[in-house]
Amino acid sequence: MRFADSGFQQRLRDALNADEEFALESRWFDGSILLESGAERCWLKIYRGQVIDHLEFIPPFGYTFKLAASPEAWRMLAEGERTFTDLATPGSRHCATLEEVAAGGGGYRPPELAIEGNGFEAGRLHLALLRLAAVLSNVAVADPVAA
Repeated sequence: MRFADSGFQQRLRDALNADEEFALESRWFDGSILLESGAERCWLKIYRGQVIDHLEFIPPFGYTFKLAASPEAWRMLAEGERTFTDLATPGSRHCATLEEVAAGGGGYRPPELAIEGNGFEAGRLHLALLRLAAVLSNVAVADPVAA
């Protein structure tokens, strides 16, 4: 996904603001979420269930928490190959043999989608983040040029 693309950011903002479940789950949040894919970033300011601003950089006052992953991990999320929970949870999954588990780092493999910053707020917004991931995937699939 090209998070730094202003058109993609606008489509994501519009889609999140149209999503009733995202609005419901983030209605008591006054903060910002940074989405990061490699060197590309999308900063979202959320207030009372609505994305009220977006930037392709981190403003001087930072972010509440960020979701950071490789472009490949974001692609897997967007295409439905892996779920948000699967990518954000450490350990090995989807292994056919014990050898594959050992080769992949076993239960010690770090998550492919890292949540950094205020973990309390990220945890409190867990359901909103699941909706954000679903909406993000839909926007990426609907606009494959920006994905």
